[in-house]
Amino acid sequence: MKLSYFLNASLFVVCLAVFVLWRLADHDLDRRADEPFDFVVSGNTISGTIWLPDKAPKAAVVFVHGDGAQDRTSAGGYAPIINALLDQGIAVASWDKPGVGSSQGNWLHQSMSERTTETRGALQQLEQRLPGIGVGALGFSQAGWVLPSLTQEDADFIVLVGPAVSWQDQGDYYTRTRLTIEGLESEVIDETIAAQNLADDRVFGAEANVGDAPSDMSHDRWGFVQRNRSADARQELSTLDLPLLAFWGADDLNVNAARNAAIYRETLAGRAVSTEIIVWPGATHGLLKARAYNWQLLEDWSAIARVWFLAEGRYAYASGTIAKIADWIAQESKGGRS
Repeated sequence: MKLSYFLNASLFVVCLAVFVLWRLADHDLDRRADEPFDFVVSGNTISGTIWLPDKAPKAAVVFVHGDGAQDRTSAGGYAPIINALLDQGIAVASWDKPGVGSSQGNWLHQSMSERTTETRGALQQLEQRLPGIGVGALGFSQAGWVLPSLTQEDADFIVLVGPAVSWQDQGDYYTRTRLTIEGLESEVIDETIAAQNLADDRVFGAEANVGDAPSDMSHDRWGFVQRNRSADARQELSTLDLPLLAFWGADDLNVNAARNAAIYRETLAGRAVSTEIIVWPGATHGLLKARAYNWQLLEDWSAIARVWFLAEGRYAYASGTIAKIADWIAQESKGGRS
């Protein structure tokens, strides 16, 4: 009896260890084949990595970051989705933002147009490195003001996760959501947002100067906001000639998923090229499972959520989201670079 109990317990421990190691492997990119992915934009050397699947890739994407000082793996947060795409035969290239990691420059000095130029440089490098297959861009959040300016000369497709159309509308929604979570009444929230918009017009408007920057904001950050706060993707979307997959989580706390998806549908109606606009139930701004990971900022995550993300790996994403992205990329890449 004791021997049987011991054997069962030992088997359970072994199985648990195998399971944990299997899930943790999603956070390990060192086991993957990779090469340096460096290119020069506006005189700055941008440093990154290209990860390659075990077999010859059938498609390739560049990752385009959202806001913040992000390195090529977004501090490891990209690893599960990179591994999942590699398992589907899709090569992935990503880089440190200018002034982050090994890249030269300063990302806070960039306009959205300059971020588009940077992405073009990355796509050109990717096409040279992996000729004959479909190449495109997969962008997160702020990339919604970057990727719609690309054309068929630049890529075969684009994928957007959690994009907003209007910078200022997105800011209002973010603030409204945050104040609602804090328990403020709707009338108070309306008054707060109206006052904030007036203050922003004074601090970041055309007549403002760096001396108007809030005391808790660096001059570089102030310049970045002033330079980009009028960003609105409607014009670029209206002339977009690339296949597009636009993806929102229905429980997005940062971007109004329903409203922005509706604008995309209206603006892109009747296009001759492939267009899919999806609002996925139970998913966050980054398409993670909302019931476990829905905060506006990464620093707001609970300790339990952080541990759980490590344990879940790619399974932290809402079921079916990564598979949908991978399948769509594979479909749009058939026939190789046009």
